[in-house]
Amino acid sequence: MSYFYCNFVPKMMIMETRRRFEEALRTIEKTEMVVLRDIHSFPVYGQDIISPYLMIFICHAGSSRALYDMQEIPIESSPDYSITVIIHSLAFEQEMTQRRMTHERNKFHESPACRLTDEEMTQYMKAVDMLDLISNTSVSRYPHRHDMLMAQTDIMAEMLDACRREIDEEERANNRNRSIFNTFCNLLAANYREQHEVAFYAEKAHLTTRHFSVVIKEVVGISASDYIEQYLATQAKNLLSTRPDLSVQQISYHLGYADSPSFCRFFKRHTGITPNEFRSHTRY
Repeated sequence: MSYFYCNFVPKMMIMETRRRFEEALRTIEKTEMVVLRDIHSFPVYGQDIISPYLMIFICHAGSSRALYDMQEIPIESSPDYSITVIIHSLAFEQEMTQRRMTHERNKFHESPACRLTDEEMTQYMKAVDMLDLISNTSVSRYPHRHDMLMAQTDIMAEMLDACRREIDEEERANNRNRSIFNTFCNLLAANYREQHEVAFYAEKAHLTTRHFSVVIKEVVGISASDYIEQYLATQAKNLLSTRPDLSVQQISYHLGYADSPSFCRFFKRHTGITPNEFRSHTRY
């Protein structure tokens, strides 16, 4: 989840940015991909932006301040703020995930913002140009337009992965504990349905359970077991609010609980209400 804050910019510029974003989001599920160039502000001024869409922000110049997974990311270059924004439709992103073409975008990174060298930026913008060309061409001209968008997005993801790996290696060398926490997050995202015990994640990180728990608490302020339970509670809330087709029993099995009563006790302990009570207050 990302929150973006604007610098002081002219109101007309803000309104124009908002218009372009709103137009893009009205058509995004049909076009699958939108590339917005020469953006000089955020579409909402003075308040947070929480978007369900995957957005890639490429900062060419200027400065902004953002929070990504509650980590502040300052991006500073020059006084004139200018970005390119790539927006993926929900259906497109879901298909990318199903094809396992998301690369490392879903991972926790020591440095959420990936700073590119001039050469890397030049190469990446060439890829953006190609993506822009494909996205603005009709299916009648490119019958395989969808697959072309998929392939080009895959290429761009691989380019960013290479940059991220280099940055993460540098950060990892400087902050061992943060690296262990990020490894924990990635392992948890992949195994939370089957593995609820700290010992499993400690073993994967090649640490004793005690040492592992101490490291996690130093990084995030809560124990590893509490973090696992918070993660499970978040997943449970998401399923209860977005999957009305699943029963509470199905959700309990999905999250690795042996039976529905065990899951209900866990959920009430964390939220103060039962899964059915939570669901009754949720709008689908």
